[in-house]
Amino acid sequence: MSAALALLLSYLVGTIPWSLLLARALGGVDLRRVGSGNLGATNVFRALGKWPALAVLALDAAKGVVPVLVCARLPGTPVPLGAEGFATLCGLAAIVGHMFPFYLGFRGGKGIATSAGVFASLEPVAFLICLGVFVLAFALSGGIVSLGSLLASLALPLVLAFQGLARGHVDGLRLGLVGLLVVMVWIRHAANIGRLLRGTEKGLLRRDRGAVPR
Repeated sequence: MSAALALLLSYLVGTIPWSLLLARALGGVDLRRVGSGNLGATNVFRALGKWPALAVLALDAAKGVVPVLVCARLPGTPVPLGAEGFATLCGLAAIVGHMFPFYLGFRGGKGIATSAGVFASLEPVAFLICLGVFVLAFALSGGIVSLGSLLASLALPLVLAFQGLARGHVDGLRLGLVGLLVVMVWIRHAANIGRLLRGTEKGLLRRDRGAVPR
């Protein structure tokens, strides 16, 4: 029961719609009805500007930190998958909550900032490498957030696998959970992938902050 409670709390933490709440509080904007309609920092940036977007980015990342460092370590919580495996599972539950919040019709964000919070807590070296991949792709593409996010997500399991080999033990369970995360991230980016293939995805560094194509 304690493990189930920890996972439920992790999911509920992930469902907190910080972007929706801040957009309403700061600009009276329903983020679901502007731009791409996505509940993420990129849409906040286009709707309200840099500082609200950075605030949402930090808060969404915190939704990944709390389950790993708090929910997975509740007193009396068993660790059926080992401490690291269970923390990873709690982090994944938070990401699922962010992507599929039950009280918003299961239509949330794309999970990148919350995933960053999870793996910054679990594997800081892997996180920094993936962050470097994101920044490089973002800069070279003129600020296409989706491209950086997709490439960083692909880099994560590769980095974790290499780290495991270097340590002499590859954690198959964690890699499986990360693989599931990558699949979810790519599914949530389906529309972005279509625009990338057509060459119509907009970059934040190209000074074209108009409405995001749906």
